[in-house]
Amino acid sequence: MPRPRVLVADDVPENRTLFSIYLRKEYDVVAVATAEEALAEIEGGAVDAALLDLNYQGGMTGIELVARLRAGGATAAVPALALTAHASSADRERCLAAGFDAYLSKPVLRAPMLEAVRDLLGGAA
Repeated sequence: MPRPRVLVADDVPENRTLFSIYLRKEYDVVAVATAEEALAEIEGGAVDAALLDLNYQGGMTGIELVARLRAGGATAAVPALALTAHASSADRERCLAAGFDAYLSKPVLRAPMLEAVRDLLGGAA
């Protein structure tokens, strides 16, 4: 049985590396630096869950990306987790209202990330 494929989109290389290390024992990880690269991967159809930063250097934001995913047929059902340094309850509510399924504020520790991804995938690992 193939392992779930999890996309990590963050413009900070160290975050992509760290999150990939957190996830790689249980999941196949694809790491990208922009929302546009994330959209291309998700539209390609081989992503089981997406962990998306909210702010990238230029281009689309994570909020704009999740809105595009939710509007687009096959991508509408891809579970998405917001990863952000914005840690207030208002930020969390804004992310969930925008269409994210879950929210984690940075810095993110391994155990909460794994738990959140398991929840996104319905317990599959």
